[in-house]
Amino acid sequence: MRLHAAVLIISVVFAVTLFATIIGIYFSNREISRTVSQDLILVGKLATDMITSSIGTIELDTTYVSNIMDRAYNNGGMDNLQQALADEIGRGPAFISLAVAFPDGSIMSSEKEGYAYAKPPASEVYAYLVRAPLGGVMIDEAKMTANGQYVIRCYHRISNRMVFISTLTGTYFSQLISASNYGVYNAGQVFLVDSGRTVIAHTGDDQAQFSYIYQSGKQNDLAAIVTRSLLDNETESRIAYFTDENGTRNICAYTPIIHGTERWALFLTVPVSDTPVSGLNWIFIFFGLIILGCGIIAAIIFSKILVRPYIELNRRNEELVVLREKAEISGRAKMDFLANMSHEIRTPLNAIIGMTAIGKSAMTPEKKDYAFSKIDDASNHLLGVVNDVLDMSKIEANKLELSAADFDLENVLQKVANVVNFRIDERRQQFYINIDQKIPHRLNGDDQRLAQVIANLLSNAVKFTPEGGTIRLDANLVSEGVGLCCVQISVSDTGIGLSDEQKTRLFNSFEQADAGTSRKYGGTGLGLAISKHIVERMGGHIWVESRPGNGSKFIFRVCLRFGSDKSRSLLDERIDWNKIRLLVVDGNPEIREFFINVSANLGLACEAASGGSEAVRLVELEDNYDFYFIDWKLDDMDGIELVRRIRAKRNDNYVIILHSTLNMDAIEEDARAAGVDKFLQKPLFQSNIVNIINECIGSKNAVENIRNKTEYDDFSGYCVLIAEDVEVNREIVQALLEPTKIAIECAEDGSQALEMFKKDPDRYSIIFMDVQMPVMDGYESTRLIRSLDIPRAKEIPIIAMTANVFREDIEKSTAAGMDGHIGKPIDIEKLFDVLKTHLAPKKP
Repeated sequence: MRLHAAVLIISVVFAVTLFATIIGIYFSNREISRTVSQDLILVGKLATDMITSSIGTIELDTTYVSNIMDRAYNNGGMDNLQQALADEIGRGPAFISLAVAFPDGSIMSSEKEGYAYAKPPASEVYAYLVRAPLGGVMIDEAKMTANGQYVIRCYHRISNRMVFISTLTGTYFSQLISASNYGVYNAGQVFLVDSGRTVIAHTGDDQAQFSYIYQSGKQNDLAAIVTRSLLDNETESRIAYFTDENGTRNICAYTPIIHGTERWALFLTVPVSDTPVSGLNWIFIFFGLIILGCGIIAAIIFSKILVRPYIELNRRNEELVVLREKAEISGRAKMDFLANMSHEIRTPLNAIIGMTAIGKSAMTPEKKDYAFSKIDDASNHLLGVVNDVLDMSKIEANKLELSAADFDLENVLQKVANVVNFRIDERRQQFYINIDQKIPHRLNGDDQRLAQVIANLLSNAVKFTPEGGTIRLDANLVSEGVGLCCVQISVSDTGIGLSDEQKTRLFNSFEQADAGTSRKYGGTGLGLAISKHIVERMGGHIWVESRPGNGSKFIFRVCLRFGSDKSRSLLDERIDWNKIRLLVVDGNPEIREFFINVSANLGLACEAASGGSEAVRLVELEDNYDFYFIDWKLDDMDGIELVRRIRAKRNDNYVIILHSTLNMDAIEEDARAAGVDKFLQKPLFQSNIVNIINECIGSKNAVENIRNKTEYDDFSGYCVLIAEDVEVNREIVQALLEPTKIAIECAEDGSQALEMFKKDPDRYSIIFMDVQMPVMDGYESTRLIRSLDIPRAKEIPIIAMTANVFREDIEKSTAAGMDGHIGKPIDIEKLFDVLKTHLAPKKP
C-alpha cells in the first residue's frame, strides 16, 4: 500500500511539475516581453522628450544668432557681418558653421576649426531663400559632406534679402543620447532617424553597424520597420520584432518625434537573448527539477506519515474552535453595543416624549421653559448618538471624507469649549486651555472633524472626572516644514484612569473600557473609534497615557497645511496701547500667567494679584489701571465685593470685567449693581481679551471723536445699509454716523445684505460693504446686487469698507462693481466726504 501510494504520488508530482513548468515558462515569457516592451517605450519617450527639448534649444539659438547677424549687417554692412560671424561661431558648442546667404548666390560663412566641409554649397542658396520661413526656423534633412560626415542645417530667413544658416553635426545628438545614458540592457542600441531615413545619431561607436538597412538591393526586417514607420506617419509608439543578418531575434521600439514640420523617429533595438526571458526559462526548469525531487522524497516518506491527515484534521478543528470563540466574543460585543444603543436611544426619546406631554398640559411658564430645555438637551443627545452611528457606518464603508478649509485653531477650541462648558459648570470642575503661540494663526484642514475629535475627548474627560476635578487641554506645535505643520493636542483629567488591559480595547469599535462603563456613564462606545479614524485620515495618530486612579491623558497629532493668513488686528492703530494698564485678580496662578502672556503679546502693561486684599493694596498705591479683570470667586473675598471696594476708591474712567467658570445669569444683576461693566466666561482665550478691550476702547474712542466734532452735515431722510460681520465694527460706524441723522440698518454678511436690498431697493441710499464676511463676501454680494434686474441696483452707491487697502484690493473692489473704498481704521473726515460725494446733505 505504501509503495503504491509512493508511485502514485511520484506520477502526479511529475505530471503537475511538467505542466506547471511549461505554463510558467509561457506566461513568464509573455509577461517579461510585455515588461521589456514597456521599458523600451518608456526609455524612448524619455529620450524623445530630451531630443525635442534640444531641437527647441537649437531653434532658439539659431533665431538669437540670426537676429545678431541682422543687426550687424544693418549697422556696419558686410565687414561688420563677417566679424559677427567670427565672434559667434566660438560661443555655442553645437554649431560648427554659421553662414548668411544672399539672393545673388553669395555666401558669407565662418566655420569652427577642423570643419572646412561644413560650409553650405553655393548651389543651394536659392533653395534656402525659397524654403526658409520668414521669422521661423526650419531644420533640413541630414546631408553628407564631402568628407563623409552627416550634417544638419537650420534655416532662418532674416528678410527677403538674406537667409541665416546654422550647421551642426549628427554626432551632437549621438553625444547627447550617450551622455544621458539612454542605453538599454547590455547589447541594446538607440538610433535617431530623420524624415529622409538617414541615421543622424546613435549610441554605438560606428555608424556602419546600422548601415545595412540601406544596402543596395537589400530590404531586411529592420529596414521594413523603419520605412513603414516613417512613410505611414505613425504618431504613436509601438513595438515590433525583427531578425538581423546574424539570425538574432531582436525587439524594436519605435517612438515618433514631431516638432513643428519636422518628423524624426527614435528606434531602440535589444536582442531578445539580452532580456531576462532565456535566463528565466532555465530558472523555471531548475525549480521544476527541485520540485520534482522534493515530490519523490515526499513519496518515499509518505508511508511514515499516513496519520498526518488525522493530525491536520485535529489542528483544523482546534483552529475552528478558536475562530468560534472569537466570533462569539465579537457577537457579544455587538450585542452589548446594541443593548447600549437601545438604552442610549430610548433614554432621550423617553425624555422627549414625556416632556412634550408635560409641555402640552397647563403649567406655569417656568415649568414649560424647564420642559422645553430638557427636550432640547435630550434631542441633542439623540442627535449625537445618531451621528456616531452614521459616522461609524461611513468608516466601515470607507466613505468618511474630509473637507479642507482655512480655519483658526483658537476659534475651533473656543467653540468646543462653549459646547462642554455647561457640563463642566454642572459638575463644578476646573477647565484650563493652553495654546502654543508658535502655532500658525491660520491652518488648513477639516476643522469640523478636528472639533469632533476634541469634543469627544473633552466629553469623556468631563464624564469620567469626578465633581471638583480638573480638566486641561494643551495645543502645541511639534514641527513644521514646507507648507505643513504637525500639531499635538492633549486632553488630561484627574478622573478614574485606565488599566493596561482597558487601554488595549479602548479604540476598538463597539467596545468600551469594560462592560459596566455604559451602564454607569452612558455612551455608545463609538466615539474613540471614530476619533482614531479621523486622526489617522489627517496623517496622525492617537494614544492614551493612564493609570487606574491617576487620571488619563489622551494625546493625538495631526498634520495640517498652512492657511492663507488673512487675519487682521482688531486693535485701533490710532490708540497708544503702551499706555493701557491692566490689573488681573485671580487665585489661579495659571490664569494670572495667561493674562501676563496675552498682555505681553499685545504690548500692554499688566499686573496680577492673587486675592482681593492684594488687589486693594495695589489700587491704593496706583489707581491708574484702565481695565480690571476679576475672578468671581476669590479666597479672601468674592469678586463682587472687590468690585464695590474699587468703585468706592476710584471715580475716573475705567472698565471692570468679571470672569468665572460658572454661568453669569444668576449673579449678573448683583454684579452690575456693584459696578461690573462686562463679563467673560472661562476658559479664557486671547481673542476674548482682545475683543473686549477693543470693544470698550474702540467704541468709546469713536463716540469721543464725534463729540469733538462741532459741526456735521444733516443727512436725515437718507438710509445707509452697513454690511459688516464684526459687531464692534458695526457699533463704531453707527456711532460715527449717528450725529448726521441718517437712518442706519445693518447686515451681518453679504447674503443678508443682498436679501435686504432685494426686499426694498428704494429704501437704501448708500451701502457700506465689508469684503471679508462669512456665508458670502462683499465682492460676491456686490456682483449679485449689480446683476439684479432692478434700475436701483445699477445706481445705488456701494462703498468698500475694509482693512484691505493695497492698490490691488482697491482695483478688485472696483472690478466687483463698487463705487469707492474706505480703509480701516476708518477716517472720519473721509467717511463724511464719501457721504457728501454720493448724497446731498440738507442745507441749514
